[in-house]
Amino acid sequence: MVEQPEAWLRPHLGAVEASVRAGFRFSYLPTLDGVLAVQGIRVRHGAIDMYLARSAFDALAARVRVDDLEFHASPPPLWHARGAVADVVMELLGLPSHGSPGAPALTLSRPSELWIPSDSVN
Repeated sequence: MVEQPEAWLRPHLGAVEASVRAGFRFSYLPTLDGVLAVQGIRVRHGAIDMYLARSAFDALAARVRVDDLEFHASPPPLWHARGAVADVVMELLGLPSHGSPGAPALTLSRPSELWIPSDSVN
């Protein structure tokens, strides 16, 4: 018998499941005794959508242009949000595809806690 998660956790797990169905891939950022955070990343239509979840109520999501990774060590996001996993992941999934009408197109200042894959490549 599979144990069901507590009711308060279901919306957050549902958002993560929706991101899996939308093509996100995951890595776990470890600590010595467990997991610090889960990071989901999806690359499509010339953009990288990503989120970092430290807990159900502490998540950060962003979209950056793939092309900006070539020119910036820390590319500026086109969009970002912080809050509960259920909220920020569903907002990210609700964004129009990069380059389509209504999609974020102007870069924003980058939140200091936003980790971009190229930050650790150099």
